[in-house]
Amino acid sequence: MWMLWTTLKIALASLASNKLRSILTMLGVIIGVGAVIAMLSLGSAFGQFIESQISSLGTNVLFVRATHQKHGPPVALIQTMTVEDAEAVLALDGVRAVSPMAMNGGTIKAGNKSSGSAAIVGIAPSLFDIQNIQIARGRIFTDAEVRRQARVGVIGPKLADDLFGDQDPIGRELRIETVHFRVIGLTTRIGDQGGYNPDDRILIPYTVAMRQLTPRRDYLAVVAVAVAEKDQIDPVKERMTSLLRQRHRLRHDEADDFSIADLAQILATFQKVSLGLTLFLGMVAAISLIVGGIGIMNIMLATVAERTREIGIRKALGAKDRDILQQFLIEALVITLGGGLIGLGLGWLLMVGGGKVVANWLALDTALQWWAVAMAIAISTVVGLVSGLYPAFRASRLDPIVALRYE
Repeated sequence: MWMLWTTLKIALASLASNKLRSILTMLGVIIGVGAVIAMLSLGSAFGQFIESQISSLGTNVLFVRATHQKHGPPVALIQTMTVEDAEAVLALDGVRAVSPMAMNGGTIKAGNKSSGSAAIVGIAPSLFDIQNIQIARGRIFTDAEVRRQARVGVIGPKLADDLFGDQDPIGRELRIETVHFRVIGLTTRIGDQGGYNPDDRILIPYTVAMRQLTPRRDYLAVVAVAVAEKDQIDPVKERMTSLLRQRHRLRHDEADDFSIADLAQILATFQKVSLGLTLFLGMVAAISLIVGGIGIMNIMLATVAERTREIGIRKALGAKDRDILQQFLIEALVITLGGGLIGLGLGWLLMVGGGKVVANWLALDTALQWWAVAMAIAISTVVGLVSGLYPAFRASRLDPIVALRYE
């Protein structure tokens, strides 16, 4: 242990005597470790964000979307999915709940204030359960209010801020086109989901959205379906496909005029893609570590050449090959580990900075991923050992007589 400590002090003294060279040699490792940590942490944070957004749409949920119009010109509304289709799906084995969805966008007004382009979503009360939409204040509308086309709505917190400021929105009136609605509920804050903000929407009875708002229609764009158990998702999809094809009178040679999106399947696929992308980004960043390792090897070889006489003197005084090998290996490790620690700080700064840049679009949780830190430090240690091994071995094999003659 004493010999190892002595060797470490000699290595540190040698590096300190050439500060600029040591710092420049560390630079490749610093950039490499910082890039690996930042890339892996940001990639992981982005993956977790997307997973949370998909999961927020509900567990064991299928979305049936109308995809093909059988009548009318291309600009016509899609006319394949009806409320009766949704009611028929609800009767299938394994289906827990169903909600028709009629979606639109537009300006919502309250007094002299107006929103931007907010989402106007017509739904059934069951969607609050299907998608686990939480209510901060007030209540949701009832099935009876849906049947009698009550002009009531549940709004998101951003829309409430835009229209009512600090005032309590419950019981207040707002206007969509020429139709007046009474606010009966306020949802909890979720945050921007990257292009869609559920906090900037109003949820109203689907009957009102279909019958009282423009364009008036008898058809649905989407039906949300909650499956009772996860292992029933595939059987329910098969039953729905058979039922809807039969109801839409499709021949066996005709393609489906609807599509079924399985959130669990989408999430599983995304998780694989996210993992692959994160590892790819990490590998790209790790290339700079390899380049840094090559730089360390070159510098260490130059150092061995410069200190040939010193090596000869140490050997003449009794130093063994093992001692010389150990000294140069420790020097290489000190460079890489020192660079790794500085790179850790750089990676954290890059991660925080990157998180703030994308914060305008995505609410990323840019926490430092300790597995990424461990991976970066482990890689830098291996790079240090590999880069220093050949120069150290070459130094240890020098003939002391030849080394003492070296000028």
